[in-house]
Amino acid sequence: MTQDETQGMAARTDATGNGTNGGPIIGPAQSLVRCSDAGPRGVLVMGFALAAALVLGACGAPAVGQAVGQATAPTVVAHTFGRSLFAPAEDRHWGLPKRLTEISGLAVTRDGRLLGHADEKAVVSEINLDTGEIVKSFSVGDPAEPGDFEGIAVGEQDAVYLITSAGLLYRFMEGVDGAHVPFQTFDTGLGPICEVEGLAYHPAQRNLILACKVNHARPMKKTVALYAWSVRTHALMARPWLTASAPAVAVAAGVDGFHPSSVEIDPATGRIILLAAREGALAELNPDGSIVAARKLDASHNQAEGSAILANGALVIADEGGSGLRGGISRYPRAHD
Repeated sequence: MTQDETQGMAARTDATGNGTNGGPIIGPAQSLVRCSDAGPRGVLVMGFALAAALVLGACGAPAVGQAVGQATAPTVVAHTFGRSLFAPAEDRHWGLPKRLTEISGLAVTRDGRLLGHADEKAVVSEINLDTGEIVKSFSVGDPAEPGDFEGIAVGEQDAVYLITSAGLLYRFMEGVDGAHVPFQTFDTGLGPICEVEGLAYHPAQRNLILACKVNHARPMKKTVALYAWSVRTHALMARPWLTASAPAVAVAAGVDGFHPSSVEIDPATGRIILLAAREGALAELNPDGSIVAARKLDASHNQAEGSAILANGALVIADEGGSGLRGGISRYPRAHD
């Protein structure tokens, strides 16, 4: 470990072992790896699962094999680690119209409106945050482009982006109700590398952040991998941005494995907010990749596919429906900054 890395770890923890933001961290535990980043400092990456489990035990969270306390109410999660930005229970739930049964992603516009999309066609809908009803819908292309769409983000100059599971990125401007808008496409090069599921805009870096649900290379199978694509240069290839140990995140959340289905960047703190639909979990990482909070979502979440952070700091999570269930959106109020 270099002197700079040692000082970096010290800066993130106080005498109690808590992070500088007040919550315990699973930080770079025993091994530190540096990967590419937009900034010159790079990204510190956390160690392996055993070290994470030891840190969890030291911070008072259940370690591997330790019993987990029961929730006091059905809507409160039974396993949490760290100090989350968001309340443990939702305060509002909306059922969605049939056309959004397979809702796959959420994004918030600069003026605070909520956009969502399903996963089989490039159709974007504005969702009323008071009622859950669709305000308008517009198509990307005429007819709407088909594909396996897995994330949406709103970037600079109000450009909207959709990403497919094969890493094909669509760029377009928001349309009025019933419109068919023109678009550009960019191949991020991630198709052979991973199955993409999650898209967020990082305004400070002017990057789109792409989350991989499944990595194709065997050495990456137990890694949470995020990539960056520049909206400024429209780079041909997305580049590695941050990696974290999937087993460590899973231990923190109290689940078996962690396969991201959504990524968001909290604008107030810079935390990286990850959902895992397969495991029903939520994780919050510091910008250096250390785990600052994690939880297992309660059973009301059928399949947590998308997320967004509202103007007031609340987190909204979109669940895909199916087997007679409607798609839905749940809101978790802001707990603190």
